[in-house]
Amino acid sequence: MPRGAKRLSRGPSDLSRLVAHLKAPPKLSLPSISSLRLTLAARNDHFGARRAPSHFLKEQLPRIRFANPDLDIQVRKMTKGIEDEWRPELEVSFRDGQTQTLNLHGKWSTAIVRELMDSVATPSWERWKAEAARTGVPLIPGAEHEPAVTGARSEETTEPRFSLDEWRQHSRKARRRPESREAKADGVQTKPKDSKLAALPPQSEPLTEAEILAQAEKAKEEGEARKAAKKEARRARLDAPRLAEEEAERRVALELLSKPRTGAAAVLP
Repeated sequence: MPRGAKRLSRGPSDLSRLVAHLKAPPKLSLPSISSLRLTLAARNDHFGARRAPSHFLKEQLPRIRFANPDLDIQVRKMTKGIEDEWRPELEVSFRDGQTQTLNLHGKWSTAIVRELMDSVATPSWERWKAEAARTGVPLIPGAEHEPAVTGARSEETTEPRFSLDEWRQHSRKARRRPESREAKADGVQTKPKDSKLAALPPQSEPLTEAEILAQAEKAKEEGEARKAAKKEARRARLDAPRLAEEEAERRVALELLSKPRTGAAAVLP
């Protein structure tokens, strides 16, 4: 290609495709809604609300934002473990103060949009529904693939019983150790937390007052003996440098006395 020549475009640019997607009918206008809050798993779950090809978070939520620039939209992508039992939800807050929560479990993105738009039921949405029924076009772009994809996701059959907020209200201990609740309900005694108490032999007969006093006195003497031993060890640890220095001076003095005196040192007493 000669220098300075312009490269010819072989098709629509990414920007033009994005604008065409955002402006594709129907227009998802929500004039009576003040806010939307989407709650779903960050990964490994909630297929219809999150993942490709026409998932709600990536494809449909930008269209809602484009049609409603002033709408408050919040997305909570939370970590979801295998043992967690909370479902994806879309909380809809209306301008009149009412709220509605849409259960998104097992639903494809087009079904979520259809349910959201039906909750508002604007005149433009009703006209589009009539037009789509007359012409046979999909009500939502991609809705023609919804039955096949929904059937392919057969593992999402068991619906979780809790929302995320309800699931958080349960104690972490109760969620992690369901067997302890079942054992308690069945009347089964669990192992004591204190291993020392569990290791003690069962008392066949109650102790007398004299035996109790003797045990208390013995425990007191053992405690005092342990304190004295710790005190003595600490004192020996602190005196060790001084004793080592005195021992070194004594050895030097003995070594000097053992050497023969010569010269003036031999004459002096």
